[in-house]
Amino acid sequence: MYKSKVSDGKLVVDKPGLKGYVIYSKDTAHAAVVELERDSVLPEHKTPVDVLMLVLEGNGIINIGEHDYEVSKDDVIDSPKMIPHGIKNTGDGTLRVLVVKAPRP
Repeated sequence: MYKSKVSDGKLVVDKPGLKGYVIYSKDTAHAAVVELERDSVLPEHKTPVDVLMLVLEGNGIINIGEHDYEVSKDDVIDSPKMIPHGIKNTGDGTLRVLVVKAPRP
């Protein structure tokens, strides 16, 4: 057991307007927090496992396959494995999304 902060996580993505912190990684699941600044995009990609996304703050669009979902704080999105998905910040502030993959890819 442990307690930590998102900022203590391993910084795995550090691009202009886009940061990603791994906050949990075990065989059973993998969790990261993605932070997108205004107008920034996490490009569409596929994962070999199911993905759950929880919007922690901000506004944006999460694309799953051919569907675009407008999202805001407390919205939950399910992305099945091998379906292309991406995130775009359409709000004025930072868009923060908790991304959980299970099992860990």
